[in-house]
Amino acid sequence: MLNQNTKRLLCSKILAAGYTQRSLADKVGMSKNALNAKINGKSEFNLGEINRICNALNICNPIEKAEIFLQ
Repeated sequence: MLNQNTKRLLCSKILAAGYTQRSLADKVGMSKNALNAKINGKSEFNLGEINRICNALNICNPIEKAEIFLQ
């Protein structure tokens, strides 16, 4: 689950890429509510979701992925 720092980092990546939570959720094939719940720590991202989000946000560096999703 995301902590406050990783939540802020992911949200900044979403904004920097020009997405809203709704538009990113649409892009990666999930509902806005599901994405919001995962960002807010109410449920966990699965590997497929992480990969789709990283692809959409152009997060290619494995260290950066780990900083966001494996804290």
